[in-house]
Amino acid sequence: MSSIIGRKRPDILVIFLVNLLAGWSIIDWFVALYLALRKTPIAIPSAFSSASVADELTKLRDLRNQGVLTQEEFERQKNNLLT
Repeated sequence: MSSIIGRKRPDILVIFLVNLLAGWSIIDWFVALYLALRKTPIAIPSAFSSASVADELTKLRDLRNQGVLTQEEFERQKNNLLT
């Protein structure tokens, strides 16, 4: 039952294994049901996200300076990072 409820969750394999291997007891069935019904954690942007964008821009600049990226590719990737 809990495997059906949580079928669209990214951790469906864990829910299914708890159900399959330990679902014979009521407690384990409730654990699997809890896993299926709990909210997934929301990704909260951290204060360091701007540093990672800056790092990515530095990497792109270095690739452009080495000739790996053209100016057009650099601008496209930069705009993708900044939007």
